[in-house]
Amino acid sequence: VSTQSTWDFPSSITFGVPLMAALALVLLCAAAALGAPVRTNTPLARKALAGPPEEFSEHVLPSPLVGALKTSAGSYFVQLQRGLKSSWSHLIDVDSTVGFTLSVFSPIEDKLTIMLKDPNGQEVDLSKIGTQTFWPYGDSTSEVITGKIFVIEPAIDGDYSLTISSPESLDTLNRIMSERTRQAVDIKHGLVMVFNQGSDEIYSHLAAYNLQQGDQVGLGSRMYSPQSHPNLVQGVAPAALPDVVKTAMLEAVFPDGHRMTKTMHDDGLHNDGAANDGEFGATFEATEVGIYTVQATLQGQSSTGPFVRTAQHLVQVIPRAASFTGNAFGSMSPSSLTVHIEVAGSYSAIPTYRPYFELWAKTAAGADVPVAWFSSLEDVETVAGRAVLSLDVDPAWIARTQAVAPFELRNVYAQDVSSWIPTAFKPSMPLALDAATHAALAAAVAKTAVNGEITKAMREGVAPVRTPGPNGGKLVILHGYCAEKNPFALQPEDWTDTLFFLNASQSMTIDEYAQQVLVFVEANGLSSFGVLGHSQGGMVSLHILNYYHSGMDQAVGNRKAQALASPFHGNSGGGTAETLGKLFGMGCGANYDLSLDGAALWLSGLSREAVVQMNYYTTQYDKGGLFGNGWCNMLVNAILANPNDGATEVAYANLDGATQRGHTVGQCHVDGMNWPASYFDHARNAEMNSEAAR
Repeated sequence: VSTQSTWDFPSSITFGVPLMAALALVLLCAAAALGAPVRTNTPLARKALAGPPEEFSEHVLPSPLVGALKTSAGSYFVQLQRGLKSSWSHLIDVDSTVGFTLSVFSPIEDKLTIMLKDPNGQEVDLSKIGTQTFWPYGDSTSEVITGKIFVIEPAIDGDYSLTISSPESLDTLNRIMSERTRQAVDIKHGLVMVFNQGSDEIYSHLAAYNLQQGDQVGLGSRMYSPQSHPNLVQGVAPAALPDVVKTAMLEAVFPDGHRMTKTMHDDGLHNDGAANDGEFGATFEATEVGIYTVQATLQGQSSTGPFVRTAQHLVQVIPRAASFTGNAFGSMSPSSLTVHIEVAGSYSAIPTYRPYFELWAKTAAGADVPVAWFSSLEDVETVAGRAVLSLDVDPAWIARTQAVAPFELRNVYAQDVSSWIPTAFKPSMPLALDAATHAALAAAVAKTAVNGEITKAMREGVAPVRTPGPNGGKLVILHGYCAEKNPFALQPEDWTDTLFFLNASQSMTIDEYAQQVLVFVEANGLSSFGVLGHSQGGMVSLHILNYYHSGMDQAVGNRKAQALASPFHGNSGGGTAETLGKLFGMGCGANYDLSLDGAALWLSGLSREAVVQMNYYTTQYDKGGLFGNGWCNMLVNAILANPNDGATEVAYANLDGATQRGHTVGQCHVDGMNWPASYFDHARNAEMNSEAAR
C-alpha cells in the first residue's frame, strides 16, 4: 500500500532547542489525552561522535582559502542623480573580444531607459539583443528577482559608456521604489552586472574566520589567469597577476543597512601577504551581529584591456561567545569518561556549540600516542561550579591504543552550531584526573576487550532505547532553501511509503532544519525512516545521520541518506543573491550555511562513518546558448563556477567519501530554467524510491 503525506509547518515559527523540546512535550501530552500510548522517545538525542587518529586531518578547521570566490564578472551600483533627467552614467570596462553580457536589475526598471556606447562612441542597439532574465532566490520558483540581460558578441575591448536615465523626478522614483520594495529607499537604485567571457578572474577570500562581534574582518583579493591554472585546487591560492591592479576597494554593507568603503592595499600591512605581491587587503571592525555583504572591487589594465572585477562575499558575524580557560578535567560514569572543557566569556550568547578535541596519551615507554578524536553538539553546563562543555570518551578507545596517563587534549576548538563559526581554540591543554577518576578509568580500560575493532557505540555513543513507532518505516523527502513547495510532491506517483516535509519559503540553518525534521518524524510515529533531500535538504539528511540518534539509524534498505543537487561545499552566489534581495526587498533571508565559507566550516564536523552512507546525484546544463557553452540560468551562470545546474555548482556538489550515483547533463535546479528541473526525472525518482531505506 502506498501512503503519502505532507506536513506543513507554520511559517511564523522559529525552532530553537527550547521550543523543540516544548513541541515534543505538546505532542506527547496530546497523544496521552487522546488515549494513545505515550512514547518516551526524544527527537533530539545527540550522538557522541568519535573516530581514530587517521581521521584527525578531516576535522581540522578549514583555511578561508577554501571559501574563496572566483569570477570574471564585475558589478556596479546604480545611484541616480538629480537633473533635467534622473540619470546615472558609468564607464564599463570590457577586456574580452569574445563577448560579454550586461545585466540591469532595478525595482523601477520599467521607468528606466538604458543606453550603451562602444569604445568607438557608436551606440549599441540594445532593442534586438535584450531579454528578460531572473535571479532565482534559493529553490523558490515564485520568489525570483527579474531583470534585463543583453548579450554583446563579439565585443570590442575597452571602455563602453553606459547611461541609465528616467524622465521621472528623483523624488518620484524614490517613492515608487519604496512602495515596491516595502522598505526605506537605499541610496542605490539598481545593480549592473557585466560578465566578460574567457578573461582573467578575481580570486577573493576572507583573511580568517575570526567573526565575532568586535573582531577585525579582513578580505584579500587578487587577479589571476584561469588559463595558467586550469586545475585550480579548492583551498590553494593561484599566483597573482603582477602589476595589473590600479585601484582596489572594499565595500561592506552592515546588517543595519549602512555602508562603509575602504581602500585595499598591497603593502604587506593590511592582511594582504607580502608587499607588492599582487594581493590586496583591507580590514574593518564588525560592530554588529548579523549578515554582512562585503564586496571587493579590483580595477586595472591587463594585456587584453581595461577590467573591473568584483566578488560579493556573504559574511556572518556572531556575538562574542565562549572562550577556553585552558583547563579541562574528567569524571567517570559507569560506562565512560566525561571530559569537561572549562569555558569563560559570554558563553550564554550561543545556545549550542560543537566542541572538538584530539585525545593524546602516553605509551608504556613514555612516548606520545594519539588515541582518538571526539565531538558532539553540546550546551554549556555547570559541573563542580564551573561552566563547561562536556564530551564522553568510551574507554574502549584508550584500550585500543593501550594508552596510559597523563592525558592531553590537542587541537581543541568550539563552533557556534547556528553558523559553524569557531568561537574558541587552544592548541593543547592537560586533562586533569583526580585519584578516584584515574582509578575508575583504569579499571574500565582493564576490563575492556581489545581486538582492534571499532564499534558503532565507540563511533556514536550508546543510543537511547527507542519505542517503535506505530506507523513503521517510511521515506522522508525534504525540499531546499526558500522553496515554497516540496518539488518531489509534484509527481506523487513516483513515490511509495513516503512523507513529504514542507516548511515553505523559509531560511533555516542546517541544524534548525534537522531539528524540525526530527519533530516531524516523531509526530508521525515512524519507527524508522530514510531521508531524500533536494538541494539543502540533502545536506540536512547527512546532518541528521551524523549528529542525532534517530529512527534513521534503524532504517532497513540500501540507502539511508540520498541527495539530489545538493551544494555540500556551498554556493558562490550567496553574496550576490543577498545584495539583490536587499535591493528588491525580497527573499527569505541569507543562509550562511550555504555559502562556501559556511559549508566548509560545517563539513569539518562530519564523521567519515556518516559520509560513507550518503548517496548523491548531480546535474548540469547541456551545451548551447550563451557563447556556445550552455547555461541553466544565463545570469546566474555569470557568477557560479561552471558547469552548474543554475544553483548548485558541480565542483561544489561532489562529496569525498560518499557515493555519487549519477550525473545528468541537460537538467537544472528548479522549474523555469533553460532545461527541465532534475526532480521531474521519473527514472531517477523510481531508482531513489526503490533503493531508499525505510
